[in-house]
Amino acid sequence: MGNLVRAQWFRLLHGPSSGLFALTLVAVAGFVVVQFTAYWDDCGTFRAVLGRASVVEVYCVFVALYLAAFFAEDFQYGTVRNLMVGKGSRRAWALSVLVVTFGCALGAMLLGAVVTGVVYGLMGGVPVAFDMGELAAWWLVASLLATAFSVVSVAVTVVVPWAPLTTAVVAATLLTSGLGYWFCQAAAVGLPAPLASFVTEGVLPLTLTALRLSLLNGAPIEPWWFADLALVLVASVIIIAAALNRKELRQS
Repeated sequence: MGNLVRAQWFRLLHGPSSGLFALTLVAVAGFVVVQFTAYWDDCGTFRAVLGRASVVEVYCVFVALYLAAFFAEDFQYGTVRNLMVGKGSRRAWALSVLVVTFGCALGAMLLGAVVTGVVYGLMGGVPVAFDMGELAAWWLVASLLATAFSVVSVAVTVVVPWAPLTTAVVAATLLTSGLGYWFCQAAAVGLPAPLASFVTEGVLPLTLTALRLSLLNGAPIEPWWFADLALVLVASVIIIAAALNRKELRQS
């Protein structure tokens, strides 16, 4: 797996779109801060600033779209055939998706926090408190959340047998937009009371969109969030590995 991770990291960091991706993240974070600084006088902590800047909301979309398309290219152009040459290489590729995506998400969320803080200070934002433990927890949960959106999108791409790049973009867009979440929330209204209660109180709070909304709104970070995200990631990696082991690798 180590060789696959190194190969994917090299391609990710040296690809022609990587620099543009990083610049886009910086520009978006800076733009949001400049636009909404006037409304942040009531932020008492830096985490509240990050929430008001919608760092999680915006970056989950960009990271998921970029990485889903990045890994879909392995199938779009047949690169994956060259990467998977040894025994267990398909399972290793699935794990490399998780490792590379998590590393990229960690970097992206840290970049978003740094750019937001710098521009906030330059724009004359009011002084806020820094709780490093709370910020570290925010950074980890936000990174896991971006990783989950991305890996689930890759899983959909691997399972669906056509147009890998298009499938990746569509899957990432639908997942990060929360359309499924809002649809289920609306549909639950028409269900019998016990079932509606189970969906709204037992199922929807576990979804990626619900966790993102909680993080965005400054809700206290709960330990079960980590378990929920870990289960999503483990299930997605298993689905990717199982799908790859049961089908021929696609090539355009």
